[in-house]
Amino acid sequence: MTGVGDAPLRAWLPAFLIVSLAWGSSFLFIAIALREFTPVQVGFGRVAIGAVVLVGMVAWSRNWPKLTWRKVGSIAVVAVFMSGIPLVLIPMAEQQITSTLASLLNASTPLWTALFVALLIPAEKVNRAQLMGLVVGALGIAVLLGAWNVDSFPLLGAALMLGATACYGIGGTLSRVLLSKVKESNVALAATQIVLSAFMLAPFVLASPRPAPTAFELSSTAMWSLLALGVLGTSFAYVLFWRVVKVAGATTAASVTYVVPVVATFLGVVVLGDQLPWYELAGAAIVFLGVAMAGRKKKPVIVAEEGLAAQPAIAGASEVAERADRDHTHAPRSTPES
Repeated sequence: MTGVGDAPLRAWLPAFLIVSLAWGSSFLFIAIALREFTPVQVGFGRVAIGAVVLVGMVAWSRNWPKLTWRKVGSIAVVAVFMSGIPLVLIPMAEQQITSTLASLLNASTPLWTALFVALLIPAEKVNRAQLMGLVVGALGIAVLLGAWNVDSFPLLGAALMLGATACYGIGGTLSRVLLSKVKESNVALAATQIVLSAFMLAPFVLASPRPAPTAFELSSTAMWSLLALGVLGTSFAYVLFWRVVKVAGATTAASVTYVVPVVATFLGVVVLGDQLPWYELAGAAIVFLGVAMAGRKKKPVIVAEEGLAAQPAIAGASEVAERADRDHTHAPRSTPES
């Protein structure tokens, strides 16, 4: 693999910036899409559109996955937590809290991943630095939410958003347990996961209220936002992320985890007029510190396996990048975006 020091900026920086913008802007697009669509429709719409794009990529490369029904079932279990439940919970959360706060809470995903790896994979020993990172991260979330403001504490929105990030943590951990023997290309596995997610959400979207006819007009910002979510964040950004991993290395690729909330915050404040209290910035800084501490390992730990795709934000990007940096062979996994 080409190391960071060996790869010129022009070889990976454009892809890195596109990924950061695509995943960072997803919170803005969700907020706009919710003006015309329900949370379930937003979740289904993005995976349905993403599935079309990813399947098209697989067809173009003619690299169709060869999966047994058992492997498909394993991918489906992971898909429930990586691109099924959270892609509905996040729009539900954004009905209660700002897109900015949602993106900052989404940055806690690596903390949940570290927690569930410790709980579900006994062989993985948690060192003192990682344990302290989880504690610091939890403190950062409390500050981020302004836990002392009892009267205005965003309980429902925070619970929904943290539920989504917890799903990412579970999904990343399960991907390691269930998909360690699945050897397919990243795009083929991502396409399989997203297609399965679309089928999972289809019954729920059929039972939801029909959008107003204006939602599908060419002038509808909600419709264009939904298209952007599916085409950019749920498909192309994923492919570009893996380009950065291969060209610039794991550390560089994983740093997108810190850039995405910055992009989302900027767009939320400038475009949507979100308020940004001082404690949200302070809490985000503490969360980032906790994430950095929780990510310190004596040996590489595979949390989210190569191949699967996730949501806006970075669903275990650092763990996925570690896997790719350590081993070129295709094994299971997941990524970001919201």
